[in-house]
Amino acid sequence: MKHIVEEWHQTICDSSLWEFYFGGMRAGTLDIETTGLDPSRNKFVLGGVYDAQSHELHQVLAESRAEEADALAEYMDVLADLEVVVTYNGRHFDIPFTDTRLKNHPETSSLSCGFLYDLDLYRVLSGHSPIRKLVPNMRQKTVENYMGLWDTRADEISGAESVELYNQYEATADPNAEAKILLHNNDDVRQLTRLTKAITKSDFHKAMFRIGFPVKCGPALLTVNNIRIQRDRLEFNGEQNRLPFRYLGFEINGWPATSRFTGENFEISVPVIRQRGITVVDLEAAGLVDRNAAGPSGIRFEDYPGCASGFLILEDANGIRYRETNHFIKEFTKKFMEENI
Repeated sequence: MKHIVEEWHQTICDSSLWEFYFGGMRAGTLDIETTGLDPSRNKFVLGGVYDAQSHELHQVLAESRAEEADALAEYMDVLADLEVVVTYNGRHFDIPFTDTRLKNHPETSSLSCGFLYDLDLYRVLSGHSPIRKLVPNMRQKTVENYMGLWDTRADEISGAESVELYNQYEATADPNAEAKILLHNNDDVRQLTRLTKAITKSDFHKAMFRIGFPVKCGPALLTVNNIRIQRDRLEFNGEQNRLPFRYLGFEINGWPATSRFTGENFEISVPVIRQRGITVVDLEAAGLVDRNAAGPSGIRFEDYPGCASGFLILEDANGIRYRETNHFIKEFTKKFMEENI
């Protein structure tokens, strides 16, 4: 097994959108290489991770299929310090593939990627950006080309070609094959880091409402996955990623807001007021009057045109106000965690 570390200084995404959702969180980008697409029989052979805080790009390579368990354990050690990772189709491939392969080895079966929040750029761009209408397909390299990033890529092989090269490398220890495999993975990680700026070309607040976002409070981290605005309630639930705890409550500071934290999952329901097609939440009752936004974005509830007299509009005749709703959920959940963990 080889563990290659390279210093690299690259900001993942310099934008207020990134800060709104991920400010203060340790983030990175990742990409894996495998011997095929089926995790039940194919192997994890290479993991690339860029840690934007340490400015290190790690590559963990199994020099043979027999080294998979060692490579996986080393790879998870690299990921352990991160809270947010950016992937491209990672929710359907990189993350579940890795978790499945971990379970195949007794020495790694207790490990999983569940402590991470995965910002899957493929899901954001394919579902919530006009880019999908402007390119022939949504492959990472195609989107890179559209974003003007092609001249920063040195690698030209495909994922399928990488599999064939690995087979050659395992059989012959050919250093040229190894170099091409490492370059392919290295470029994917670097390009993904640069590509993250594409969130500014998406309806990112709507994307986060639909696919979920993280909430951090000290070392604790959870992911909001499902949000529903009902007739008289705002309901949301998700997973506890780090420092999970148990709690059951039927009011919060006298406000009839219910909460249930099971140690793995959580769900919260708060009252809303619906009148004449407008849904509002009482910020004073929620204890959020004058509370700053999470992270360095600096937005306060009172900055929204739909906030007045301590009430915040979440939905009107034009539909859900995704930014305001997500902001409320982040701040209310963070305040709840501060008071109860």
